[in-house]
Amino acid sequence: MNQIPRRQITNNPLKVLIVGAGTGGLCLAHGLRSAGISVEVFERDHTPFDRQAGYRLSINPIGNRALKECLPESLFQTLVKSSVKPSRGVSFLDERLRTLLSVDIPEMNPNSLDSERPITRIALRRILLDGLDDIVHFSKKFVAFEDAPDGRVIVRFEDGSSATGDLLVGADGANSRVRAQLLPHAQRIETGLLAISGKLGLNDKVRAITPPAILRGPTLILGPKGCFLFANAVEYEDVETEEPRPRHNIALADDESPVTDREEYVMWGFSARREKFGLAASHEPLRPEDLKIAAVALMQGWDRALREIVQQTSELSVFPVKTSVPIPPWETRNVTLLGDALHDMTPFRGMGANMALRDAAALRRALVKVAQGEALLLEALGNYEREMIEHGFRAVRLSLENMQRVHSEALRKAFAKFALRLMNVVPVLKERFRSGR
Repeated sequence: MNQIPRRQITNNPLKVLIVGAGTGGLCLAHGLRSAGISVEVFERDHTPFDRQAGYRLSINPIGNRALKECLPESLFQTLVKSSVKPSRGVSFLDERLRTLLSVDIPEMNPNSLDSERPITRIALRRILLDGLDDIVHFSKKFVAFEDAPDGRVIVRFEDGSSATGDLLVGADGANSRVRAQLLPHAQRIETGLLAISGKLGLNDKVRAITPPAILRGPTLILGPKGCFLFANAVEYEDVETEEPRPRHNIALADDESPVTDREEYVMWGFSARREKFGLAASHEPLRPEDLKIAAVALMQGWDRALREIVQQTSELSVFPVKTSVPIPPWETRNVTLLGDALHDMTPFRGMGANMALRDAAALRRALVKVAQGEALLLEALGNYEREMIEHGFRAVRLSLENMQRVHSEALRKAFAKFALRLMNVVPVLKERFRSGR
């Protein structure tokens, strides 16, 4: 690892280099540009929509406030208008669709920052790229960073090019190459679970077999033998009552087809311990169709509608569920991290994107102070990193606890179901759950 420069860098104006054009990196880029801070973003993908699944994510009040702070107002309003049909409830069911806990989500003003804002990943990336054509560079695969003679940082890319700035931000996701060089001791480990997820287009036939709870909102199904299924529907408000959909100014390559963000579908994810799928070794190949067959076999005795949804799905992805291992603060230098690049978490709390947005807004505030001469760069970064570690790894812990809870077996599973049923009949407990989501 390169020697960490000791001096406080006070270059003004700042130039910030961001590796990774994901949710957090693009949000930060907008926030810095709006503050008059020079910024460039480097993305390894060749086009804006390489590897972009159309699955839905939910922006919570933390994410809303970060986006409101960083995006131009017109773009934030575009995001509001691009959201999909809001959830009307959250349901916990058993494998036979018997209710364990059902919580209504009150209807809110769509412009409220306290509302949940469901949106597809494709639509969100379109919006976050809007207006950044001149600073986002594709086909730039990060190789390494090194110290410049003047104390700045040089970033080198696989194509032989390089860039120099006052600060490098690694926003390059769970497999961050920036983290690997900056913090080689930081670990991301397997939890022992495998997940297979799918997307099934919503037509009249699929809509007819889909359990009503899934059409209402996030549905968590606690099955036997430590098996778990999450399902949700992506729908848009009726076209007749909807304003024209905004189109986003995204430049596409000549050979690239436009990507639709109006698709309606049921998204689902089935997860269990690796050995339940008949795979013992971590090096065994994960073939989606094989895992789907194994998942359907594990769902024998489940409600027929749930099995049909999984069986009919052909658009699949599989992944081993991993989590980052908390680390203490490190010696601050002019390279830092954001979002999953440090605090990657399991998907069982739905917080990853929102925590990346939180980081982006916090880092923006820190760098604005530096640009305005109110703080030294390393001082501001140190404060940001300590806060990121505290909040980010707290979310990692909560996500891991949720994962363990929904995959528990025998007595632990019976206790979890009892607790949910109790919550369902005690109003004060149900309200506490709803307000703490």
